[in-house]
Amino acid sequence: MGTGSRTNERPRKHAGFIAGVGLLACALAHADGACLLTPSELQTLTGRAFSDGEASKNLGDGSPLCHYAEKDNPRRKLTIGVSSTNAQRQFESHMRLLQASGKSIDLKGVGDRAYFNGTAAGVLSGDRLITLSNLRRAADPKIAPENVVATLQLALKMAGADR
Repeated sequence: MGTGSRTNERPRKHAGFIAGVGLLACALAHADGACLLTPSELQTLTGRAFSDGEASKNLGDGSPLCHYAEKDNPRRKLTIGVSSTNAQRQFESHMRLLQASGKSIDLKGVGDRAYFNGTAAGVLSGDRLITLSNLRRAADPKIAPENVVATLQLALKMAGADR
């Protein structure tokens, strides 16, 4: 069985290395990026299945973004953004833009301040702003605010900004 068993061993040897590289990449993405949540965690929140997040940068300030493509419609993406540049000012800007209806979108129980308007959410914690956009379409089932709070708490924890 000489060559046959040797060929079968090679994938097993490399599997541990590949898994280790994957874990390292995941840890680095959490430490310095916006891919803070797993597709499974996003599915729990939204009820939709997503592919793994793809990291990119905001063209305006270079802050990290992560785009998760919806499996049933890959052109539709949920985006997480993480910014430390003028976080307070960005938070206020998001609040003004999203609160057009006059209805309060303040979300309690997470970070220093947070918002959720039904389709987008954000949390300000210290000098860091984490945003979730494209959470749902108008035709999608509503998302319970307490589930958004739990998801934002997890994102803060993964970003190392929970308090």
